[in-house]
Amino acid sequence: MNISQRRFHPLLIAILAIAFAIGLTPVPAAYADTSTSDLAIEILSAPRHVKACEVFEVTFRITNLGPDPATSLFVFASTPDQLGAFELSGVPETLAAGESVIITAVVKVVAFGPGDPRNVWIGGGVSSEPYPNTSLDPNRENNRVSQPLRLIGKASGTCP
Repeated sequence: MNISQRRFHPLLIAILAIAFAIGLTPVPAAYADTSTSDLAIEILSAPRHVKACEVFEVTFRITNLGPDPATSLFVFASTPDQLGAFELSGVPETLAAGESVIITAVVKVVAFGPGDPRNVWIGGGVSSEPYPNTSLDPNRENNRVSQPLRLIGKASGTCP
């Protein structure tokens, strides 16, 4: 029997027809609301050295590189156990494409014991809430930032 005389099984034909139909199915409406916002964060100012129980500020700049506006921004300060971020100010609800905003984090050295490391870090991050629409960030590499920080002076344990 040559190939031109071979018959295809009806089940195989049905499977191929279904696969073809699925491939032609329109994209659901939920995906029609997809936006793209490339958010970037950088540290503008932070101390290089801090002492036990010291309160200090870290200033971040968040920029929406576009092309679409970013909505429901989520900004956070990232710290090791010795530090505690207890206030973020200046976080907007939305950020237009091409717009930047300055965010300030107030941070306190909350624990600095004799055995704790003296070389720590302060960091931050930003993202846009994808719900109810879908928001894509094409460059997630620029959504987090950190900088080294050195604890100096006498270790004091926990701070009030």
